[in-house]
Amino acid sequence: MPELLLELFSEEIPARMQKKASEDLKKMIADGLVAAGLTYEGAVAFATPRRLTLHMTGIPVKGMDVREEKKGPRVGAPDQAIQGFLKGAAIASLDEARVVSDKKGDYYVADMVKAGRRAIDVLAELVPATIRAFPWPKSQRWGSGTLRWVRPLHSIVCTFGSDLEEPEIVPFEVDGIHAGNITRGHRFMGPAPFSVKRFDDYVQKLQNAHVILDPERRKHIILEDAKSLAFAQGLELVEDEGLLDEVAGLVEWPVTLMGAFEEEFLEVPAEVIRATIRANQKCFVLRS
Repeated sequence: MPELLLELFSEEIPARMQKKASEDLKKMIADGLVAAGLTYEGAVAFATPRRLTLHMTGIPVKGMDVREEKKGPRVGAPDQAIQGFLKGAAIASLDEARVVSDKKGDYYVADMVKAGRRAIDVLAELVPATIRAFPWPKSQRWGSGTLRWVRPLHSIVCTFGSDLEEPEIVPFEVDGIHAGNITRGHRFMGPAPFSVKRFDDYVQKLQNAHVILDPERRKHIILEDAKSLAFAQGLELVEDEGLLDEVAGLVEWPVTLMGAFEEEFLEVPAEVIRATIRANQKCFVLRS
């Protein structure tokens, strides 16, 4: 079954907004597909300091046809009512309708078939509408002034297709930004643009360009490296889940380092040191 790869690449996404933004993106696209009569098997969203990414699998190429009954006027109704019924039911004559009886008499019914829409056409409308309606707690305008985003939106990756064929680029644009298959890696260590196809290809190429897409993996790297550095010095890491979440949202390629203060600056209460380092330096505290 085809998969969707969507990346919204911007100048910056504040760490405190990333988790909810990824959840909002997944819900808005998933709900929009379902409302359009399209199902999906799985959906997962990710956030880094510069990108929101959505991967959805099991989306059919085309939605199922929907059969509907359109109730018409009574048999013998005025011609104006008959003509209105024929037009609304998209049929040429009453020969294409059937007569149904109830307690009040006979009336016409047309059997209508509403063709399912192609998924790529639905996405071409749904994704830009989602971008324009995205519920950022704080956002800004730039460029033409018609688009609001948390920080300037630089590029959009949006591809759709199965793993057996070359995926298509979903055709749409938002405020002059055309969807494509080109993204970038780390701001300094991998800034050159590169093309992507499907999700596995995307994740690997990001890693080659010094970007760890999954925030949980970034958290794991930071935590385990910090513990190892502390252990090597005979120290213990003071774990802080809230700070770990925040720091993982500040970097795309985490590298853990250890520093130290002069002893004379550590004579204040431990709580004061920890609060200051946590709030101002976004650093973890070690203890003997």
